[in-house]
Amino acid sequence: MFIHSVITGGQSLNDTLSGFEALAETTREKNIVVWLNEYFGPVLQEGVGFADMSACKKHANKLHGSVAIARWTADTFGHDVEEMISRKLTFEEAVKATDFTIMTKQRLLVVQRDLFEQLDRIGLF
Repeated sequence: MFIHSVITGGQSLNDTLSGFEALAETTREKNIVVWLNEYFGPVLQEGVGFADMSACKKHANKLHGSVAIARWTADTFGHDVEEMISRKLTFEEAVKATDFTIMTKQRLLVVQRDLFEQLDRIGLF
């Protein structure tokens, strides 16, 4: 079983780091997957990326891996992902939907491929 923890850049960084640390304290396994979400800004603390933050170093033995959710172009990729999420659709459902344009579907497939390739690299599938 894997536990997923989202760390968000921007104003929520410290809160989501605290949540990650609290979660890491509850397990002895190497079973945490961190999702680094750059939607609200880069995941940086005083110019330091997550891998070099004290929270990561302290709990490195519990981290199975991480997935970076890049900040895509807001007017295209970002809008398409927001629309998919607001409609509570999976990537597969969105790509099959008749009311998404071919370009929207293509951008969603690019995002999906990026995320799934990262998951493959850390061995979740």
